[in-house]
Amino acid sequence: MGSQPGQQPYYIEPQNIPGTPVPQATPSQQYSQYGSSSQQPGPAVEGMPYASAQAPISPGKTFKDTGPIRVRRGFPPVLVLILIIAVLGLGGFAMYQVGWLQGPITKVQDTIAGISFPDWWPFGNKDAVPPTVLNAVASDVNSAGAVIKWQTDEPSTSQVMICESTGGCTWTEEDKNLVTDHSVNVTQLKPNTPYHFTATSTDAASNQGTAEGDFTTLGAPVSPTLVISAITVSNVTEVASNISWTTDKPGTTQVTYGTTSAYGSITALDSALGTAHNVSLSGLSVGTTYHFKVMSKDSSGNEVGSPDQTFTTNSALSTSTEVGPEVGMHAPDFTLPTLDGKQVSLSDFRGKVVIINFWQNVQQSRNELALMQDAYVSLPRDSVQVLAISWKQTPAITQSVVTSKGLEMPVLLDETGEVAAKYNVTISPVTIFVDGQGIVQDTSIYPATLKSVIQIESIVNSIQ
Repeated sequence: MGSQPGQQPYYIEPQNIPGTPVPQATPSQQYSQYGSSSQQPGPAVEGMPYASAQAPISPGKTFKDTGPIRVRRGFPPVLVLILIIAVLGLGGFAMYQVGWLQGPITKVQDTIAGISFPDWWPFGNKDAVPPTVLNAVASDVNSAGAVIKWQTDEPSTSQVMICESTGGCTWTEEDKNLVTDHSVNVTQLKPNTPYHFTATSTDAASNQGTAEGDFTTLGAPVSPTLVISAITVSNVTEVASNISWTTDKPGTTQVTYGTTSAYGSITALDSALGTAHNVSLSGLSVGTTYHFKVMSKDSSGNEVGSPDQTFTTNSALSTSTEVGPEVGMHAPDFTLPTLDGKQVSLSDFRGKVVIINFWQNVQQSRNELALMQDAYVSLPRDSVQVLAISWKQTPAITQSVVTSKGLEMPVLLDETGEVAAKYNVTISPVTIFVDGQGIVQDTSIYPATLKSVIQIESIVNSIQ
């Protein structure tokens, strides 16, 4: 063990083990402790702890302490290791480049590929091949959607991305069922619009395959319009007419009319949908040509109108035509107020069959009055009108009967009996049937009263 700097070197004498003789060193042996025996000791060298082989130490002489012995060191081990790795790496790279390692590497790969690893094992021969997507097409294309179909070579999921040409894409919800035949409905598309689709399938190992295509949605469907036919003008009088027509699909009923093709007047809309349509026009001018157009609107709100049509009202009555309450005569015209003060004229209903019932607050009249109310409800309003005339009764009495019977038909007030006198009414009830031309066609005078609604309908049908 060497001394520390600044300390004197020391020498440990061999210990004398009891019973063991202590060898005596010869001069040559003493020399051999420090150098070759053939060399002579020389003077001490400064900085050396002991004399070197070129400077042997003479017996009996001492030498100067010059510090600890300096050890010669070789290359550091880390540097050696780096050099070894570099040499091996360069050598291996050179062999790989010339193809010497291709055979061994291939054998190692083949060996690993033949090993079946469990699914949880992070290494090994897992499925890394995506499904092949075939025959991706858009079918059943309409104005708002399509069906995207395709096949895959292995069971996989189904999902489609739809993109507009102007930008913006949406995904359908993924169908996670693993199948080979795929079909996905895409909806809520715009009409007459080009789209690009991407069909996507993912297998059980999460490998994903895709295929793309294009299609264009159809234009917005055009709602079929109604077809109007069989336009007929009937029951034309001096001041009224009846217009009817049919449609191939249910529709509403309305007529616009006037003395020119600009029309200017329009009837109230009958919103009930039907295929047979009928409108009565009243309050027209005598001997005048009218233009009209029938109109119908289907349940979707699509309206269709006919071409312009015309008819001419009758001229003024001939002086030879007799006015009176008898059958075959022109029914006397009149104007009477209702309970609410509205003025109603017989001529307002030209083109319709008008049933005029004169009644008083007596039992036989009340019975027939109830029958008139039933007829008013059951007969078609567009071709038949019922008028109940309260003969020589006060508004109070009339109102009480209307209320007790629940009458809905128009009830007119003939308090003075002036109109009843025109129709030769002397007893009640009296019922008169007038056709669309204003001609009296039938009468019923008490005690030959009407018995049923069927009887009334039969008379109306014979007049029309």
